[in-house]
Amino acid sequence: MTVIQAVCTDAFAGVERYVSQVSNGLARRDHRVTVVGGNSDRMHDELDPEVHRVPAHTLGGVAVALASRPKADIVHVHMTDAEVAAWIARPFRRTPVVATRHFAQTRGSSAPARALTRITARALAVDIAISRFVAERIEGPSELLYNGVADRPQAPLTFPTVVMLQRLEAEKAPDVGLRAWAESGLGRSGWRLVVAGDGALGPALVDLARTLDVTSSVDFVGDVADAAGLLASSSMLLAPAPREPFGLSVVEAMSQGIPVVAAWAGGHVETVGEAGFGFAPGDSSAAAEALATLAADHRLRSDTGARLRRRQRRLFTLEGHLDGLERIYDGVSFRSSHPRV
Repeated sequence: MTVIQAVCTDAFAGVERYVSQVSNGLARRDHRVTVVGGNSDRMHDELDPEVHRVPAHTLGGVAVALASRPKADIVHVHMTDAEVAAWIARPFRRTPVVATRHFAQTRGSSAPARALTRITARALAVDIAISRFVAERIEGPSELLYNGVADRPQAPLTFPTVVMLQRLEAEKAPDVGLRAWAESGLGRSGWRLVVAGDGALGPALVDLARTLDVTSSVDFVGDVADAAGLLASSSMLLAPAPREPFGLSVVEAMSQGIPVVAAWAGGHVETVGEAGFGFAPGDSSAAAEALATLAADHRLRSDTGARLRRRQRRLFTLEGHLDGLERIYDGVSFRSSHPRV
């Protein structure tokens, strides 16, 4: 099939990482794939040469790109602005549009925006929810299709490093993670916390680390290009977000057999399940206890990581996700070419 993946951003976070991984996977299955949007430099680095790339990040720019591309079988949009761009381009092409719902909320951040999206959403052939948590919180019906990640080699789990890999925004609760680190006392026994990601709370978190007297054991490394490499050199992942829609970094850690300590809520209930260590959202003391327990016992880390790795291979593989996407694309394409009379 000829598939266009579109996102209206100039960033490279979880959604853009997902678009890159899926686009590469589809291209390797001999689909003709074009990606519109995302951070131009990072998309250039992440996408395989077989994937055609169109730099555009504004709503208007993406709409023009979609309207001017050669005929495609499917346009797959990500986030609301890309949906609106596809709707604007619709008079110029009647390609079926599929939308992935990456967030556990209804469309539109204001009353006018919600009114507009009620119109633009009518042009969508199907909504794909990335978790049950998302499916239960968005408007209208959706098809559940868990995200998937590539299988990775087992991490050695010998490095005294904990990683927190996420955007540094309020909804991700990075302050809870930092407080858990301070309460765990692991910094005093030679362990380090690596905080990877950018966001509005970055400066405040640096100040909080200073207040908690953990600056010497915390590395703020910003956005990282090689997330897999970062995880491979760690022994735990800390995921404090209380309403994570899915958690791509969590499943990437699972694929390497890395123990995950996660807030027991949102998509983490579906991804980590009972295989990892959960704590009540916001409970930094419980998270600290889990970190300290795992740090003290390499066998426990290995056993926990092995359970998570088996779970990832059963439920969250990239190949399984691509199978599901092809199934949805085929169904949408068939319905488009065989409309009801």
